[in-house]
Amino acid sequence: MTLTVTGSGSSGNGYILDAGDECLILEAGIRLDRVKQALNFNVRKIAGVLVSHVHGDHAGRAAEYDALTTVYAGAGVIGAKKLKRAVEITPGTKFTVGGFRVMPFDVEHDVPCLGFFIHHPRMGNLLFLTDSPTCDYRFKNANHILIECNYSRDLLEQSVENGLHPFVAQRVTQSHMELNTCRDILLEQDLSRVYSIILIHLSGNNSDGNEFADRLRSATGKPVAVAGNGLEFDLYNPRLMAGA
Repeated sequence: MTLTVTGSGSSGNGYILDAGDECLILEAGIRLDRVKQALNFNVRKIAGVLVSHVHGDHAGRAAEYDALTTVYAGAGVIGAKKLKRAVEITPGTKFTVGGFRVMPFDVEHDVPCLGFFIHHPRMGNLLFLTDSPTCDYRFKNANHILIECNYSRDLLEQSVENGLHPFVAQRVTQSHMELNTCRDILLEQDLSRVYSIILIHLSGNNSDGNEFADRLRSATGKPVAVAGNGLEFDLYNPRLMAGA
């Protein structure tokens, strides 16, 4: 399984889980033509698109995807974006998209928002969590984690000193995940079978990708990388690699 990052951050989010013969797209914040290029224009293998919430950097292009394939999203996204073919999903109700099994769950944000726990035989289990200042759930048997690490408190305070409006800073703290919170949430999970942690949705002004990855690598003892536009990651299933 290959993870391709087509965008990660406030300018637009998109991630492709590509199993070779089928793929699942996470988020619809990136122009569809860029996704087509990443797939070498083989759009037939798109099994579907998961959208976490209605904000433009996650759902702004949802209508483009809706015209091509099936979008899976909450009722608020479907209504706001006037999606005609989309399938409504609800927290706690599992569903399948091709060979992908998906469990959506509620996360805290300033609009209704979902995280996803996704299984595919070629990658095992992947946790996707973005745009939330916290997480109340504990997950077992995750093999790969895509998690927001938007800002650090120190860098955000520097931004305020440099002119960032305090109201904007307050919204960041109430709706996005801070570095130390990300660390604590990761340490609360069962990491025994985790093979990769990928940090997503970093703030352009209030984050330091190298520092964040180093600190979380040290805290968890696991490989940690930062999602960047165009980057690819190998998300293998450790059981398959072991011949299980």
